[in-house]
Amino acid sequence: MLTGLAYAAEPEPNGEAELLRLLDLLNGRFDNLQQMRFVAATAADAKVNHYEAMRMQGRSFSSTQLEGRWIYSQTDKIEPGDASKGKLYRQVLQQFFITDGQIYSRAWRFNDPAVKQQGTPSDDFLLQLSPKQLSMAMSEPCLTRWAQVGEQFTGRIDPATCLLQSKYKNEKRRLFSEQIVFPSGSWFREGAYGEDGKLAFGLEEGYYVRLNRLPATKPQAD
Repeated sequence: MLTGLAYAAEPEPNGEAELLRLLDLLNGRFDNLQQMRFVAATAADAKVNHYEAMRMQGRSFSSTQLEGRWIYSQTDKIEPGDASKGKLYRQVLQQFFITDGQIYSRAWRFNDPAVKQQGTPSDDFLLQLSPKQLSMAMSEPCLTRWAQVGEQFTGRIDPATCLLQSKYKNEKRRLFSEQIVFPSGSWFREGAYGEDGKLAFGLEEGYYVRLNRLPATKPQAD
């Protein structure tokens, strides 16, 4: 499984400029607090079209032991009524590569659960990451395929190929994901269809978590 870490590590010349632009758009801090002002409250256990306040960050990094281009992505769920408080929800490391001019990304996760408990990893931690510390989050049929239209990129996981075993039910699920990134923000939707073809959880087509890009933080003067 870890052989994917070295797969297409050096992007082909065709698509390199587009990949650099995509990575630039994915870097930054985002939240959907403005959206939450206009979204009607839904039950906490709702599985379809349920929105939560989120804060996300994307950070390019390189490691002395990993080849290729990488983004560390973190999602925090914001506490209702207090935007200053949040809980780390998801950590994903995305490996980007180009095959025949097409941009793809592959999702990885940390093997050690203590990394999540410790919060946002430092640049020094990411710099020394080794293949032994990571596992593929999903199989190869669940790669994200990126396409550029004007100043925006859309990344999609195709439910026709991404088939996973449900952790909670004895059935297969077809996972989908769609992320649209542009200079001022990022929209995304994700979820899964059950074996009956119905939406098991997530956002229906046309529904998105709408994240706005936040101003870059400035270092404080001594």
